[in-house]
Formats: sequence, structure tokens, C-alpha cells
Amino acid sequence: MNYNNIVVATSEKEKANIFAEFFQSEIYAAPNNTLPFHDQVSKQVNIIRNRMQNTSDIKWKNITPEEVKWHMKQLRNSATDPDNIHNRYLKNYTSQLIDHLTLLFNSVVDDKHQPSSYRPISLLSCLGKLLERIIKQRLLLELNSRNILPQRQAGFRPKKSTMYNIVRIERYVKSQLHHSKIRRHTAAIFFDIKAAFDSVWHEGLIYKFNDLRLPIYIIKYLISFLESRTATVELDNTLSRLFTLSSGTPQGSPLSPLLYIIYTSDSMNGIPPHIEHGLVADDTALWTSSHQLTNLNDRLQQPINEFEKWCKAWKLKLQPIKTELVHFSIHPRKKYKNPVQVKVENITIQPETSTRYLGMIMDNRLSWRTHLKQVETRIAARLSLLRFLNRAAIEPNHNIMINLYKSLIRTVIIYGYPVLLCADNKIWDRIQIIQNKALRMALGLPHYTSVDYIHRIANIPRIKDYAVNLLERAASTAASSNEMIYHRSLQDILQASRTQHKSIYLRLHRREQLSPQVLLDDKFFRSAIRLQHRSTYHSQLQFVGILIIDNETQQLTYIIDHYNYRLQQFRQFQLNY
Repeated sequence: MNYNNIVVATSEKEKANIFAEFFQSEIYAAPNNTLPFHDQVSKQVNIIRNRMQNTSDIKWKNITPEEVKWHMKQLRNSATDPDNIHNRYLKNYTSQLIDHLTLLFNSVVDDKHQPSSYRPISLLSCLGKLLERIIKQRLLLELNSRNILPQRQAGFRPKKSTMYNIVRIERYVKSQLHHSKIRRHTAAIFFDIKAAFDSVWHEGLIYKFNDLRLPIYIIKYLISFLESRTATVELDNTLSRLFTLSSGTPQGSPLSPLLYIIYTSDSMNGIPPHIEHGLVADDTALWTSSHQLTNLNDRLQQPINEFEKWCKAWKLKLQPIKTELVHFSIHPRKKYKNPVQVKVENITIQPETSTRYLGMIMDNRLSWRTHLKQVETRIAARLSLLRFLNRAAIEPNHNIMINLYKSLIRTVIIYGYPVLLCADNKIWDRIQIIQNKALRMALGLPHYTSVDYIHRIANIPRIKDYAVNLLERAASTAASSNEMIYHRSLQDILQASRTQHKSIYLRLHRREQLSPQVLLDDKFFRSAIRLQHRSTYHSQLQFVGILIIDNETQQLTYIIDHYNYRLQQFRQFQLNY
């Protein structure tokens, strides 16, 4: 192994040091000042540092035992850290431990008692992460109370997920292609920032802390958190020399994602209002539409230039090779003489037929077929694992096998359900086939076992019904968090998915349970009473009768009368038949 004209390394120690040299010089090196603005920021940060050292009035509100206890309950069962302290130990806390940790954390943040040996800012320290969670919660409350974080930033924020921006893009594209009076072309560009978290300019971040007027005690802690950090590389149980991290936020720290969001909070300030944008941590996307391709190029190039200027000012580097452009055309099969194309860092970006964005493969027709192919490939090994585990056990526990299916497979095939519910029913038929296979393997049933039987034994709903239930919950969550535009988008998808649901007659034929409102509908009654659906309809009417009996106290007399009328009609049909 060799790097930067260093003599070929043969021992593990030499190899580890080469990695350390590479990380220090290529990844975590302090970026050079190339603009007059950079010098201004450096001077301002020196003033901020001096002010922090000479400031005694911090207005620090001590960390309380209740705060420590609450965050300890939220800890994950992660691996043991270098201090040999496991999160499981911390979760089995005593009141004495809570008191000691509260005293320790207050001594770390309090300006009067801050010895460097007490700074638990190690990336792998469980105690350090616990303190970082407490600081993160306080910082988040401060930012939310002042509405500082950008609304379109969905990364690492409570009650927001990656689906937020995926749904926004999908709704926007379809509204331009199908629902506008004049159908419009849409183009979206998905940026890639080189080593985004590791390239954060420390002085620039401190400058923004001060610019946002954060509490002084938080700024002082964050300066201590960022600066004078060291790291080492472990290679085959051999440690390299220590090296200093001159840039970046520590990956794995609870604070790092929030610090990156603060750092990029003004990245879209120069974007024109007619340009839509979405942010999920370091994943940045811009999209817009026009009825003419030439206008589309100009409309998209302007915000790209603004974003390039911002990245240059704040020492982040775009990667044009990994930046992708997708053209959602009103004529997807047509080859245009002058196709959509833009420039990033003076490199021309040509449109792709599909791109991966936030775990979803988005094709230029929004059919999601490419995404489903990737899902099928991804879960093939997991299906084989289910089959192996079922056959390896003498008496496999069905509950455990079903839980394995839910965690290993269903989480993968259901990801992206809000936009997948807008797709063709053939997509859901293929997803349902995956669930059928997985349940048969988990339960050790032969391939000819009926679908109704395996779902009844496993006590699992059909996959599209499960997705609709998830969408209902997501819509209610969006409403409770005052995301009304996102809530309306989810409601529109929910309404459309219900109308596109499998035929209720087919569901009746498959003996699926139908709602009382459907069963008592006059048009459905006349259709269902024909041919082979009589016995099933009668049994489900009896089920409706049970529901009505259970809800007599809810003043449902009009439904009871309707039910009795339908039952009388059904008996008359039986006599005539």
C-alpha cells in the first residue's frame, strides 16, 4: 500500500498511518480561504472566540435529573464504546447514577468548571452521546421556537421523514403533466456534495451560530465540541497515530445532523420563488416546469448558479459527475433535438431516465417499475434466509418467523408507500406476490397454499391495505404538526388509492371483509346478489348485524332499519331463487 509518494507500507501500523494521513489531508483538512468573504468570516470568528472567553454571564440553565433520565430511556442498544460502557448499562440506571451524571454534565457545560478531561465529545462514547442528546434537544427547542430551520428541510426532524420531499416531487410532476390546463415539462436536478458532513467549515459554522443569536452557553459548548478533535484509524487491531480533525462534524454524533442543517439553513435563500426545492440533510434537489424546453433550461440553470455560489462561499464542493438530472416529459418516448441540459461547475449534465433519491428509484414516467425491480433483487437473499431459518429449526416459532418477515422484508417492500399508492395496480400485485412468498416461507407452507389462508394464519393484512393504513396515520401526523400542504397531498393520495382499490365484488368473491357502508349500498346489493355471491353476502350481512347490535347505544336506528330492509330483500331473493 502506498499514498502520496510514501514508501510502500507492509506492516499494519504503517498501513493505518497511511489511512490517517489520507483522512487528515484529504477529508478533514481545513479548507483554504479563496474569497474575501472567507477572510471576513475568519476575523469575525476570532472576535467571537475572544468574546466567549471573556463572557461570564452565560445564563446557563442546569441540566436536571429528569432530563437525563428521559434521554437515557431513549438510548439504543448500540455496541460497547472504548470506555467499556454499554447503553444497556445506562438504561438500567439507579437514582445514584442519575445524580452523578447530572453533576458531571453540568460541570462539562458550566463555564466555571470545564476541565478538558471532562469533555465527553468522543464519537464513540456512550456518555458523550447522552450529553449530546440533551444539548441537541435544547438546541432544537431554541431553533423551533424561533422558526429558524427551513420548512423544506425534512432531514432528522421530528414528525418529518424522507417521504416529505418525495411526495412533493411526485405531486408536483403529476400536476404539471396531467392536471394542468396546459401540460408542462418538468425537470429535476439532484445534487451530490462531496463528503458533505466531513467538509463543514468550522469557522463558517461558528459564524452562523453567532449570526443566529444562539444562547451563549450553547455556542461555547459547540465551539468546544467542534475544535481540537482528534481521531485514529484502527486496522486489524492496530491503531494509527492521532490526527486532528480540522473540518467536518463528527459522524455518529447525535448533534452532527442538526449542525449540518444549521450550516445549510440559508442555502436556498437565493433561489427564485418559482423554483421548488427539497432538502433532506445533505440531499438537495431543485425542480421546476415549463411548457417549452428552452425556457425549462433557463429556469433551472439560474437556481443552479445561485446554489453553486453559495457552496463556493461556504466551502462545500459539488460533484457534477454524481449530480443527476431527470426530465419528466409530456412525451416520454419522444427524442428531442434540443433536450434538457444544464451545467454544474461548467460540466454539462444530460438527463437520465431514472435516478435514486432518498432510497427511491424515480424514473421519468413515475411508474416505479425500476424501483420495484431493485426491491425484488434486494430481498431475494432475505427470502432465502427465511426459508433456511424455517427449515433449520426442528419446531420453528411462527411468531418469531412472522416478526422476522416484518422487520427484514415488509419494511423494504413498503418503503415509499405514499407514492407507490399512486402507481398502477400491477405494482401492488407484484408486491403482494412478494408478501405471499415470504409468508409461505416463514410459516413453512407449500407454494399452493391459498393466499387467504396464509394471511389468516399469520394475522397480517394484505400489503396494500397495510399501506393505506400507514398513509392514514401519516396524514393525521401531518395534520397534528400543522403541515397542512403535505396533509392535503396525503389526503389526495388516500382518496385516489381508495377509488383505485380492488373491485369490491372481487373482494367479496375472495371473502374479504367489507365495511357496513359498502354492504348496505343499494347499487352494490343488486350486483352482489347475482350469481355466486349470495352466501358470502348473507354471511357478511350477519356480520354487519353483529356490529349494529354492538353499537345500539350510538343511535344507529336508521342503519338498523336499512339492515333489516336489506335482510328482508335478501330472503325474498332466496325464495324466488
